[in-house]
Amino acid sequence: MPSFASRIPLRFALVAIAMLAACDSGNSPTAPLATRGEPSTASLASTGGAERVVEESLYDLSDSFTEIDCQNGQVSELVDLEGQLFERFTLLYNPSGAIHLTYHTMPVGLQGVGTVSGEEYRVKEQDQGAYSQTLMGAVGTYRQTMRLVGRTSHRSFSIVVKGHYTMNANGEIAVEREKATFACDA
Repeated sequence: MPSFASRIPLRFALVAIAMLAACDSGNSPTAPLATRGEPSTASLASTGGAERVVEESLYDLSDSFTEIDCQNGQVSELVDLEGQLFERFTLLYNPSGAIHLTYHTMPVGLQGVGTVSGEEYRVKEQDQGAYSQTLMGAVGTYRQTMRLVGRTSHRSFSIVVKGHYTMNANGEIAVEREKATFACDA
């Protein structure tokens, strides 16, 4: 499984817990959730009764590995990553009690080397999403992209995962859709 796929469900859970706790306590938290100890910057702004929290982090992906398994049985080779991933979360608490979250990531100098062939790969790992919660429920959408392209062979492997969910006021999932699209040209 690509390295990015395991991050989103955990973040969903953490954000959902934070949002539910904020609604239950009646007080808006003034600091973002802690991230895995990586260096980050955060800012807090308040305008017209709304509070906005922005957190930015830079994750070093060096010495981690990824591969893409396609539905037709093709598999990219295991790729040793080098570089970083920038991430920004923006959390807005408005006066009516609604919570809005957007996030995105982008690669910074991210590349890789095949562990079998030694070929250099261009690597694109990018995530984005938007979520909103009110007392009446929550809605969210996300898109995750992972692409590996060989610099000499031009072999390419990619996966794009798109999803959407809607929760009712009781916290029950009313709609949940996710679609993965693979493109493998070996």
